[in-house]
Amino acid sequence: MRESLAVFRAVAVRRDMLVLVAALACVVLASLLAGLAPVALKLLVDTLAGEEQGAVVGGIHLPALGLLCIYVGTLGVVRLAGEGRTFLFGTADQSISRRLSRKVLDHILALPMSYHLRQTTGATLQILENGLQGYRLLLQHSLFTLLPGLIEITVIAIVLAGFFDAVFLGIFATCAVAYGLVFTHGARRVLAASRSVSGARIEANAGLADTLLNVETVKAYTGEATITARHDRRLADVQHAWRGFYQARVLNGMLVALIFAAGLGLTLWLALARVKAGAMTVGDFVLVNAYMIQLVQPLERLGFGIRDIGQGVAYVERLIGLLGEAPERRGLVHEGGTAQTLDEAVSVRFDAVSFSYDGTRKVLDGVSFEAAPGTMTALVGPSGGGKSSVLRLLLRFHEPDRGEILLNGAPLASYPLEVLRGMIAVIPQDTILFNDTLAFNIGFPAGPGIGAGAMEDIDWAARMAELDTLAARLPDGYGTRVGERGLHLSGGEKQRVAIARALLRRPGLLLADEATSALDTQTEAGIAARLADAARGVTSIVVAHRLSTIAGADRILVLEGGRIVEDGTHEGLMAAGGLYAQMWRGQGG
Repeated sequence: MRESLAVFRAVAVRRDMLVLVAALACVVLASLLAGLAPVALKLLVDTLAGEEQGAVVGGIHLPALGLLCIYVGTLGVVRLAGEGRTFLFGTADQSISRRLSRKVLDHILALPMSYHLRQTTGATLQILENGLQGYRLLLQHSLFTLLPGLIEITVIAIVLAGFFDAVFLGIFATCAVAYGLVFTHGARRVLAASRSVSGARIEANAGLADTLLNVETVKAYTGEATITARHDRRLADVQHAWRGFYQARVLNGMLVALIFAAGLGLTLWLALARVKAGAMTVGDFVLVNAYMIQLVQPLERLGFGIRDIGQGVAYVERLIGLLGEAPERRGLVHEGGTAQTLDEAVSVRFDAVSFSYDGTRKVLDGVSFEAAPGTMTALVGPSGGGKSSVLRLLLRFHEPDRGEILLNGAPLASYPLEVLRGMIAVIPQDTILFNDTLAFNIGFPAGPGIGAGAMEDIDWAARMAELDTLAARLPDGYGTRVGERGLHLSGGEKQRVAIARALLRRPGLLLADEATSALDTQTEAGIAARLADAARGVTSIVVAHRLSTIAGADRILVLEGGRIVEDGTHEGLMAAGGLYAQMWRGQGG
């Protein structure tokens, strides 16, 4: 709960707090008037019954019509204050939810790749959704259920103590204590059930998102029935969890109903006896009845509020855990040191670097090499040799277990991530695009507002990647949306978008992982030549399986089992007759 309040304070600005205070004022006003309205009804009933000749309010004698106006006006103000509270709270709630969502997304994007590798996209989205719902429950019930309930109960207790003997106050207090015990017990049961619901929903939505992301595979292998059955099993777990939740709620509600019926019956029986004995007026009977019925409302609101706060806490717990995940180490600029910057000429050095994803199986084992500024270094070898891991380490998606990586002689960790990644361009093997325009995807992360000057650069990069002919054929040119994950484009077209994006950055260090693997041989040769021209003077590290694309590299490293087993130029490696030469001949070279 303390962590929840800390996050709430971090995202709520002064304007939101003022709006919440105004909503709270409406709540206090409505609660006070709701607690006093039955007194006006009692005085009105006594006047109509002839037991009183009007009433004196604020030194003014009021007839029946005046009391009626006060009673109706009081209830009207209660309703108006309730509407005002709803409007003000809704305004502040949406503003706070927006800021909280942005804060959480910013934190998620700052988390290291190790988090994203172990957490599914669907689970993360459901944690965010549950967390926002939980914060809404906490905020709403803390401010607008607990406080008004306590105010109404206090007003009722004061009036009962002033108008009636201690017996009625004792019944009232006993009912209040019984309600408190029942709801406290119910809140614990609901909290446990809510945790089960939250976990089951996260698992189900994680599986659903995974299915939608792989819908092509599902259709290609006619796996619809298998996927539907798997999702149905997860939905059955959600259904079972909700059943436990509703069972906890209905048991709580039944006990509350029994307490209400017992308290109301006992109170009215005593009040009836006193009216017959002449110790109470008819208006007193109406007041007692109104208060015992009205007592249920604030007490139930308190109880339900406490119960729903328990549900909110269960929903927020996973979000608090997510926010507690440590973000990436950003570099010395955030750690009190002097930030390094990248020049255009970048040298790369791996010094006995070892790395494993799970802490057991080594992916890289003592890898050492150096890439001079402006040179092209190619990484080749059998699958699983650790080639792509070299690129991931350079981007600081992961940290090496041992050894050191240096850029321009400075440790990689000394560079602020914004500077490091801002000067590196990546051409991934599997290009996933945003469901936005072609221009947005090429110019990313320039943003949606692309000016004329930026469009000229985008057009240049597209021509370099041979995308200009595609743009000319599209109905809206560069403004055409490419579909979710770029599904409206072919594999080769998506890869060319990635190439254009990398060229547009004009990087100091170019990392390419099978940059032309999805292209036909003729297109590949043309783009490879243009890449070589664009990368002239830029340090580049290229992963390749098709050896013909890297034969002209300044240095070729052959990795096998996480180690560099051969090192040299194409001619030297061919003359050595080792693994590289075998791979070359195997590809028909």
